[in-house]
Amino acid sequence: MAALIYLDVQTVHPVIDGVWHRLAGALEPAEAITTLCGISDTPTFMPLDERRSHGIPRQCDVCDTIYRRRHGIPSRRDRLHGRRAAQE
Repeated sequence: MAALIYLDVQTVHPVIDGVWHRLAGALEPAEAITTLCGISDTPTFMPLDERRSHGIPRQCDVCDTIYRRRHGIPSRRDRLHGRRAAQE
Protein backbone atom coordinates (compact mmCIF):
# COMPACT_ATOMS: atom_id res chain seq x y z
CA MET A 1 0.00 0.00 0.00
CA ALA A 2 1.27 3.48 -0.87
CA ALA A 3 1.10 6.48 1.44
CA LEU A 4 -1.21 9.07 -0.07
CA ILE A 5 -0.51 12.75 0.35
CA TYR A 6 -3.24 15.06 -0.93
CA LEU A 7 -1.94 18.37 -2.21
CA ASP A 8 -3.57 21.39 -3.75
CA VAL A 9 -1.32 22.00 -6.78
CA GLN A 10 -2.19 25.71 -6.64
CA THR A 11 -0.48 25.95 -3.24
CA VAL A 12 2.70 24.03 -4.10
CA HIS A 13 5.49 26.39 -5.11
CA PRO A 14 8.75 24.63 -6.06
CA VAL A 15 11.91 26.66 -5.42
CA ILE A 16 14.56 26.38 -8.17
CA ASP A 17 17.80 28.34 -7.72
CA GLY A 18 16.21 30.55 -5.05
CA VAL A 19 13.14 31.47 -7.15
CA TRP A 20 9.67 30.05 -6.43
CA HIS A 21 7.45 28.97 -9.29
CA ARG A 22 3.92 27.74 -9.92
CA LEU A 23 3.28 24.24 -11.26
CA ALA A 24 1.87 23.70 -14.74
CA GLY A 25 0.40 20.28 -13.88
CA ALA A 26 -0.08 17.59 -11.27
CA LEU A 27 2.64 16.11 -9.09
CA GLU A 28 3.54 12.51 -9.86
CA PRO A 29 5.84 10.41 -7.66
CA ALA A 30 9.47 10.37 -8.87
CA GLU A 31 8.61 12.26 -12.05
CA ALA A 32 9.81 15.66 -13.20
CA ILE A 33 7.62 18.68 -12.59
CA THR A 34 7.10 21.51 -15.06
CA THR A 35 6.51 25.09 -13.95
CA LEU A 36 4.29 27.61 -15.72
CA CYS A 37 7.41 29.31 -17.11
CA GLY A 38 8.61 26.01 -18.63
CA ILE A 39 11.34 24.83 -16.24
CA SER A 40 11.38 21.05 -15.69
CA ASP A 41 13.12 19.34 -12.79
CA THR A 42 12.73 16.36 -10.43
CA PRO A 43 11.33 17.44 -7.06
CA THR A 44 12.99 16.85 -3.71
CA PHE A 45 10.84 17.18 -0.60
CA MET A 46 12.06 18.88 2.57
CA PRO A 47 10.39 20.01 5.81
CA LEU A 48 8.84 23.48 5.60
CA ASP A 49 11.01 24.74 8.46
CA GLU A 50 14.07 24.30 6.20
CA ARG A 51 12.60 26.45 3.42
CA ARG A 52 14.60 29.55 4.30
CA SER A 53 17.86 27.82 5.24
CA HIS A 54 19.34 28.80 1.86
CA GLY A 55 17.92 32.33 1.79
CA ILE A 56 14.41 33.61 1.16
CA PRO A 57 13.14 32.45 -2.26
CA ARG A 58 11.97 35.09 -4.75
CA GLN A 59 8.83 34.76 -6.87
CA CYS A 60 9.26 33.89 -10.56
CA ASP A 61 7.97 36.91 -12.51
CA VAL A 62 7.08 34.82 -15.58
CA CYS A 63 5.04 32.28 -13.55
CA ASP A 64 3.30 35.16 -11.78
CA THR A 65 2.40 36.88 -15.06
CA ILE A 66 1.01 33.66 -16.60
CA TYR A 67 -0.97 32.81 -13.44
CA ARG A 68 -2.46 36.32 -13.22
CA ARG A 69 -3.47 36.35 -16.90
CA ARG A 70 -5.16 32.95 -16.62
CA HIS A 71 -7.14 34.05 -13.56
CA GLY A 72 -7.99 37.59 -14.68
CA ILE A 73 -5.89 39.15 -11.93
CA PRO A 74 -4.27 42.50 -12.76
CA SER A 75 -0.49 42.50 -12.94
CA ARG A 76 1.41 44.08 -10.08
CA ARG A 77 2.39 46.96 -12.36
CA ASP A 78 -1.23 47.55 -13.46
CA ARG A 79 -2.46 47.48 -9.85
CA LEU A 80 0.09 50.12 -8.89
CA HIS A 81 -1.14 52.36 -11.71
CA GLY A 82 -4.88 51.66 -11.17
CA ARG A 83 -5.42 49.84 -14.48
CA ARG A 84 -7.52 46.73 -15.04
CA ALA A 85 -6.14 43.49 -16.52
CA ALA A 86 -6.46 43.05 -20.27
CA GLN A 87 -9.24 40.63 -21.21
CA GLU A 88 -8.14 37.58 -23.23
